[in-house]
Amino acid sequence: MMDIEITYPFLFFKRKAKGTVPTSWDELTERQFLAISRTIHGAEPDFRFLSVLTGIAQNLLKKLHPYDLLKLSEGIEFVSKAGNVHSEFIIREIHGTDFVCPKPKLGAMPFGQFIFADSYYNDWMATKDVKALDNFVASLYLLPGESFDSETIAQKVWIIVNADIEIRKAIAFNYSLILCWLQKCYPLIFQSPGEDSETEKKDVKKSKQSGWLKLFESLVGEDLINRDRYAELPVNTVFRHLTTKYKENAKR
Repeated sequence: MMDIEITYPFLFFKRKAKGTVPTSWDELTERQFLAISRTIHGAEPDFRFLSVLTGIAQNLLKKLHPYDLLKLSEGIEFVSKAGNVHSEFIIREIHGTDFVCPKPKLGAMPFGQFIFADSYYNDWMATKDVKALDNFVASLYLLPGESFDSETIAQKVWIIVNADIEIRKAIAFNYSLILCWLQKCYPLIFQSPGEDSETEKKDVKKSKQSGWLKLFESLVGEDLINRDRYAELPVNTVFRHLTTKYKENAKR
């Protein structure tokens, strides 16, 4: 966190107001993350945005010189840096429901759950269809102690649609940061699109689901009787196993 202090006139005196500016994703509160997500999705940064980020009242921020406002915004430059990654969900639970986020680094998340969530996320990114967004959130956030079951996604959507749309969008944005983290952890599995054209990027999104399914089928092989057990394997266990296999094949 970066400490800040501003001085402003009050009657015949001067007063000071103190605040802090987060300098990394780890330091953000849920409210601050939502404010950043809104700007990512098109909202113009304003005094309300800076107030949420700094904890300083809007009426005081409005009195600052533009240069001082620019200096305030320097603390949140991490938001626009290339290669942004974060390994956990900042929105811990969906308010108004009992649904909670996956563990940090997708710990213990079953590979089958990841396939469904990533598929819906890519649908959302390609179409911006709110139904895809709702299915995505419903496939990620579970009740405490609940095991993932794709058959319950449709039932959860009926509850999740009542949550603030900005919260649902923020969860999708958060997931994009986690995907970047996964790409760095498992570069042999996650291929970054780089500077491809928009058409090529959409094709990549459309092929993701079939790609994960092919990986799943390669894991199962002819052991069809244990298919469900493979789907329940932790996603990081699967990615580590596949990375080892790729490296072994490369040596042959």
